[in-house]
Amino acid sequence: MIRCPSQLCLLLATALLPLLQAPSFAAEPAVTLENHIPPEANLASEALSKEFSYPRAVSFADNAAMDWQESRSCVTCHTNGLYLVARPAAGLDSPAYREARSFTRNYLKPHVLPLKKQKKKPLAIEGMVATTAFLAISDMKTNGKLDEVTKMAFEDIWTQQDESGAWEKWLKCQWGPYEVDNHFGVTLVALAVGMAAQDDYTSSPAAVAGTRKLRGYLKAHPPSSLHQTGMMLWASAHLDDLAGETAVKDWQQALFAAQKEDGGWVLAELGNADWKRADKKAQSKETDGYATAFAVHVLTESGRPGDDPRLAKARQWLRSHQRESGRWFTSSPHKDNKHFISHAATNFALLALSPDQE
Repeated sequence: MIRCPSQLCLLLATALLPLLQAPSFAAEPAVTLENHIPPEANLASEALSKEFSYPRAVSFADNAAMDWQESRSCVTCHTNGLYLVARPAAGLDSPAYREARSFTRNYLKPHVLPLKKQKKKPLAIEGMVATTAFLAISDMKTNGKLDEVTKMAFEDIWTQQDESGAWEKWLKCQWGPYEVDNHFGVTLVALAVGMAAQDDYTSSPAAVAGTRKLRGYLKAHPPSSLHQTGMMLWASAHLDDLAGETAVKDWQQALFAAQKEDGGWVLAELGNADWKRADKKAQSKETDGYATAFAVHVLTESGRPGDDPRLAKARQWLRSHQRESGRWFTSSPHKDNKHFISHAATNFALLALSPDQE
């Protein structure tokens, strides 16, 4: 049917209207190491966003990762480490993500070469172990196989693994949730090994022996906090026979029992007596972005359907509590200073609110 010019103009205008009304950040150039904007301080006073925006969350995570890389020259759990795990949920074709992967490989490389070729002091054990796990998960999400540097890094951390199955020299400074005990490092590596199961490396003698020790540690040290419980749910979803069906259901029930009426979770309630504030003040009792996004992600990974009404309510909490910068503020459970746990909250929100999880 032939349409008159006025009809065609109307149809085109109608079709283009959603694009014309799209938020301005959609047209912004991709974040790179060269053009990134350092995030402003993580503050509880930052205003809530008027509407939820997943792209704005992605942009915040990209900028935070690039800023940390440039200003700190290291890999840390809460910012560019978890970024390697979360960013693929928003797409792999990202200059910032590619840069973060390259930086992480180069960060590890001097420490995994033969001893006579190493030019830097050894990394602290928690840095070596966590960075290896983060890069391994990123490798599998990106290429479906482990990079050669990642394999060498695994070989290194297995030599430093204690007979208990843990890395006993892991930093324990009461800084929840990552630097309080051995459990986080063990479950993080268990998760990485499980996600890398399709790579032949995981069948190598060192990996098999190391994984056996991981299983032994986790069997001897059941979760003593809800954060540990969540990590077990996540790891057991990928590493075969790490936990039975009954245990998984019990852990899911325990985590759901801590959900608040508004749909969120409270970070301090995921911890235990090892989580201590430096100033001895009481922990925050407010529902927060980290606890909520973490709970949603690990529960979904463990098999809870995306349409579970409890998870739907939690996702709605996340959508309504994004800040104007794109992040989710979370108060540090250790010290009122930088609140970098907000970066981890945003990375977990990328996972919890990704189309694949809903």
